[in-house]
Amino acid sequence: MQSFARKWRQLRALRIFLDNASLSANPALWSAVEDHLRASRTLIYLASPEAARSPWVGREIAWWKAGDRARHLLIVVTGGTLVWDHAAGDFDWRRTDCLPREMEDMFTEEPRWVDLRWMTEEDIGSLRDPRFQECVADLAAPLHGRPKEDLIGEDVSQHRRAKLFTRGAVSVVTALAVTAGITSVVAFQQRDRARDQNRLATSRQLAATALNLSESDLRLASLLAIEAYRVQATPEAVSALNRLATSSPHLVRFVTSGKDVSELAFSPDGSTVAVGDEGGGVTVWRSDGSAVRGRTSLPSAVTALDFREDGSSLAVGDAKGALGVYDLAGKTMRRLSGAPAGVTSVAFDMAGNLAVGSEGGHVALYTGAKEKTKEVALKEAGVSSVSFWDEGARILALGANGSGVLLSVPELSTAGDSWGGVTPAGNYAAGASPSGSCFGYIKYGSTYAAGAVRPDEKKESKACGEFAWLPNKEARLFTLADAGRMAVATSTGITVVDTAGGSSGFENGGRVRELTGVGPPTLMRFSPGAGSRMASAVGRTVALWDFDQAARTAHSYGLRVPDVDNASRSLAIAAGAAGRVSWSGRGSGGPPHTWPLKEADGTLSSNDEDDGYAYAEALAYSADGKTLYVGSEKAVTVWEVSGERPVKSKTVELPVNKNSEVRVVAALAPRGDGRLAALTADGSVHAVDLATGRVRTTVQGKPPGPYDGLQGALSGDGRTSAVEGPGGDVSVYDVLSGRRLQTVPLGGEPVQNLFLSEGGGSLYVIGAKRTFARWDTGARRFRWRSDGAGAWSVKVSADGGKVVTLASDGTVTQWGAAHGDRLSSFTLPRAVESMNGMVGTGDQTGMALSPDGGTLWTVTEAGEVLSWDLSEKAWLTGLCRTAGRDLTAAEWQRYVGTGRPSRPTCS
Repeated sequence: MQSFARKWRQLRALRIFLDNASLSANPALWSAVEDHLRASRTLIYLASPEAARSPWVGREIAWWKAGDRARHLLIVVTGGTLVWDHAAGDFDWRRTDCLPREMEDMFTEEPRWVDLRWMTEEDIGSLRDPRFQECVADLAAPLHGRPKEDLIGEDVSQHRRAKLFTRGAVSVVTALAVTAGITSVVAFQQRDRARDQNRLATSRQLAATALNLSESDLRLASLLAIEAYRVQATPEAVSALNRLATSSPHLVRFVTSGKDVSELAFSPDGSTVAVGDEGGGVTVWRSDGSAVRGRTSLPSAVTALDFREDGSSLAVGDAKGALGVYDLAGKTMRRLSGAPAGVTSVAFDMAGNLAVGSEGGHVALYTGAKEKTKEVALKEAGVSSVSFWDEGARILALGANGSGVLLSVPELSTAGDSWGGVTPAGNYAAGASPSGSCFGYIKYGSTYAAGAVRPDEKKESKACGEFAWLPNKEARLFTLADAGRMAVATSTGITVVDTAGGSSGFENGGRVRELTGVGPPTLMRFSPGAGSRMASAVGRTVALWDFDQAARTAHSYGLRVPDVDNASRSLAIAAGAAGRVSWSGRGSGGPPHTWPLKEADGTLSSNDEDDGYAYAEALAYSADGKTLYVGSEKAVTVWEVSGERPVKSKTVELPVNKNSEVRVVAALAPRGDGRLAALTADGSVHAVDLATGRVRTTVQGKPPGPYDGLQGALSGDGRTSAVEGPGGDVSVYDVLSGRRLQTVPLGGEPVQNLFLSEGGGSLYVIGAKRTFARWDTGARRFRWRSDGAGAWSVKVSADGGKVVTLASDGTVTQWGAAHGDRLSSFTLPRAVESMNGMVGTGDQTGMALSPDGGTLWTVTEAGEVLSWDLSEKAWLTGLCRTAGRDLTAAEWQRYVGTGRPSRPTCS
């Protein structure tokens, strides 16, 4: 309206006061509005239900109505409904919702209004739209005191004059723009640099915040690490992404409930978990949090959950005595009548009968989970747990203090089978295992211990495990599994102990795990049996845990590795194109174990049913992954692996070193010219012609001590070798000519491990003092030196972007190839005791990187074959899968930037 029919020399055609935009900061707000109302001739009201509910709008309408200009009010309908009642001579206030009631009796006849409801925030159209121009003219005509048609004609004429003026000004502006463009380029460059600096600073700050939160709130920390990487992939962001992806290895996923979580329960096979909340809602999840299996509800807070033995249905009880059985297949809830008030526990037997305990000390029995057949009142003030014993012949009812009673079924008679409480005096936390077979307690304080009682023995017993003393912890919550595993919620998180002795069956007795990334939980539950899974809740968030999971970035294929060697040595392993992986155990006979990666399901299949274990010290694939080279003690064998099973095609004997009888192959590297480079443990380098079988020793090795090979390495393309010298320095050779290219000075520090990059441009050296350095063979200088690398193995991806080391304790560390910073580390799962009495996961493990560097393969004697995600894409996917949500608007504004999130973090 301010520009409608405006002459080109005018600033505006009309002066319009907007009370939400033109008002400057003024403590006397209403006085300022009143001054503007008094200075105005006409009031335009934009009618909508939101405006009608506004007290400020109503106040302005009331002021205007009371003056002498009440009829000078124009209505523009932007939303809602407006209806005139001709009989009443006023608006129909029963159907009109876009006008405030202050406008009642304001008009004596129906006013004309402008309808702009066809315009939306999503599609406002063009301001030169003829429909919009008509509406503007309807409003502007009475204000200008001119006919609407004349005003539209004037607007068209003025618009044409403005276009002519604009065309004339374009030439001048263009000339000025050329001059200004030069200045603008500089300004834009400065702006871009400022934006780059801002992105860099934001990324680094988000990464630092993510790491700070990782111990207490892994969910939020993961989302912030993702945002840090997406803002800019700085080394700090990559490191944060990696560390969070590998931290808290047993955590599977976070899921969210509608209200604060009040109860948890696992199905007997551990595949499903039910989450009940304070609002009465129940959500049934797969135990990995990947999908919801069902939803149901009761009127009040859920206090009891239990699955039937076959997992087909779920019993649910609430705080006010509502009771039901939810059918997971049919997604229906069947309510049961006559439940005791305040249900505290429910339990199924094998036949589907249901036992119910209450806070009033009552126990009820429902035959077939349909009709209540019996109910008894016990002496205990409340029943904390009920469970079936002796194949459903008796019901065990436990009190909160460890007192208990065995009731016969269906009579529910005690028959004298009861005992007093076994918990100590004073503050304690107590809990029962899922089956009720073990009851435990734990003392509050700086030091705590736990005891358990086997209810059938009616006394404290070690049958449920010997619980460890863990100092300097404040216990807040306690739960235990049927097989003796226990979990304690402390002020810093969760401590899980695999107890020793008794019936626990855990080989690593007394193992302690600190579960990081979650706050102190208010509720914890193990899955039945060994308790391999656990759910813990804080507020509305449930964390799902899997203690059989080695890491969140690891994948197991069920490929167990036998224990056949009596020496502690790493196994040979190689990863080739097309997802092929090969490894060799100790022993004799048969081809190496090789698995092609199936495209259908991404799983590995073994081909080693009856082949025994091939003796190999080194493995290498050809570039296309169809040929596997195997180095043993005396020779190199060539295997074709294009089919399902490798087939030996050639064997090439290696010459004997005149200085040593050692011919153990330490490394192999196929060249692109039909030759193969082979490095033996004495430091000899051999060039093998694969077509003729001819072997030429280009670098003669030195005589090592018994079984003490010299450290050496071959570049991935087989053109360069590096060999440890007698004085501690490392020599770099050309493989074909044997010519020494350069010497790497190490200052006398003995070499522990060497690795040459794909093209030989970088040499990675680990010294006896755990010094880790990258030598640039082109520049002939060290690019960086770091400390703390594991000396047992070092691997580098073909593109040089991934650097991984392995320590003898099984710690795998990833390093930044460009700067030598430690990015992250994780620990390989512990192997069972080997025949030589050693359990060194690191020194009995072989490692290989996939050609693209995105996957690390490990094989551990007496352990298994695992793959580990090393790509940023896999870390992003994994962290999103674990977090299970996006950053909220409030979290975005607090940590990332102002305003609404510019994109969803994960979904």
